Amino acid sequence: MLGLIIQLFLVFVITCLSVFYLFARSKYGYWKKRGIPYEEPTFIFGNVSFLMRRSFWDFFYDISKKYKKYDYFGLFLSWQPLLVVNSNELAKKILVKDSDSFQDRYSYSGVNDDPLGSLNLFSIKSPMWIQMRNEISPMFTSSRLRGFTELMNINSEELVRRIQKDNIDNKEPVDLKKLFSMYTSDTIAYTVFGIRVSALKELTSPLWFITCHMVKWTFWRGFEFTMIFFLPAIAEILKLKFFSKAATDYIRQMFMKVVDERQKTGQSNDKDLVNHLLKLKANLKLPAGSDSQLADNLMMAQAAVFVLGAIETSSTTLTYLLHELAYHPDEQEKLYKEVSEALKESGKDVLEYDDLLKVKYITACIFETMRKYPPVPHLDRLCNKAYQLTDEVLVEPGTPVFVNIVGLHYNEEWYPEPEQWRPERFINATDSDNNDFKFLPFGEGPRFCIGKRYGMMQIRTAIAQMIMKYKFVPDGPKQLEADPYSVILGPKGGGSVKFIPRT
Repeated sequence: MLGLIIQLFLVFVITCLSVFYLFARSKYGYWKKRGIPYEEPTFIFGNVSFLMRRSFWDFFYDISKKYKKYDYFGLFLSWQPLLVVNSNELAKKILVKDSDSFQDRYSYSGVNDDPLGSLNLFSIKSPMWIQMRNEISPMFTSSRLRGFTELMNINSEELVRRIQKDNIDNKEPVDLKKLFSMYTSDTIAYTVFGIRVSALKELTSPLWFITCHMVKWTFWRGFEFTMIFFLPAIAEILKLKFFSKAATDYIRQMFMKVVDERQKTGQSNDKDLVNHLLKLKANLKLPAGSDSQLADNLMMAQAAVFVLGAIETSSTTLTYLLHELAYHPDEQEKLYKEVSEALKESGKDVLEYDDLLKVKYITACIFETMRKYPPVPHLDRLCNKAYQLTDEVLVEPGTPVFVNIVGLHYNEEWYPEPEQWRPERFINATDSDNNDFKFLPFGEGPRFCIGKRYGMMQIRTAIAQMIMKYKFVPDGPKQLEADPYSVILGPKGGGSVKFIPRT
């Protein structure tokens, strides 16, 4: 009897494996049947067998070189066919002209299991994201940014002092990513919650307590995000979360504490996101039959994703910017002179909002850094209805489409010698430029990053104050190794330069 059970079990296992094999084989012929160039997949993993051993950014960098002559090509995320777009004209169609056919992201969004991760502006699905988008956008007006810039300058002064104390006086090793994460965390604490704290000064703060874990990429955190963004079917099975339970609970507590205090005192802060969200909640139109907690979860989800997004991308860009300036002393000196001249012209101790916008070379240095090191290597969209991309390509509903940012940014026709860091490429750029969809670090179209100008100003204030106090010289290899656990680009080990006080 036992032998029969074992035989039946083996037959069942072999049958299941055979069915899965045939299913995978049929999927792996998807691009070949359509005459679209594609990368040959491996069984089960498709083209992502490198995951958790190598960064997705590095993969896109290499694959972009291989298919640089093609406007599009096919990949497989495990067994899921994926179309990758290399053309700026096709990117324009997908992101803007025909964005109604590509409304949602491909990533997993488990509303019931992870409300803060699924309801935030980055991951929320249609049609609710349209309402949230329209309601959140007014948070980033020019008048609000002027107010935020005052605080950014205060925090930048603290950043300069922290560098002096740790890396010059005490000769401690530099971890640029951590340093700039603390700086951005201090700014976000006020922008989101109206809390004036300083992790840079005290080496701790209510927000830094949790964000230091949010921006630290461990194997498990990298695995969670990788599944959520690239293999959402597995993420759904495993019920993986965008934010950890600890982060979710802590942000929820902070949010509700601020709300309770304002309700008790009757005081409000018109400058921060919490106040804006409370006004939004009062006028929010929710779907019929919605859970009673939906409104609160929607509000807290926006706060949570803004915390993560603003800290992670700005700290990454600042890290790579200082790294490049250290290896480009001539460009560094030019930046120093332009900031010096702007300070002299303004007659102020620090450059304020309008002053910083006039220093074109700061923008050029930031943009060139984001061209060479776009934090996110691609923009993901999910086709929601049959779409004729070209005369030859019909995109079927349910097919993920990635706009290849790395491929666009390293196109030799648009950016000669793309491996070289040359700020002059963007010398007359403004914050709204996308160079005819050839420069897309912030995305484009309805789902572009609404915190773009905020992030740019956060970087401007920091670099303007650091360049006046220090010279940056190399302290490590010229090529920074990417962290294989990080879903967005990040330097393994945090990155380092030597700070030399200016005399």
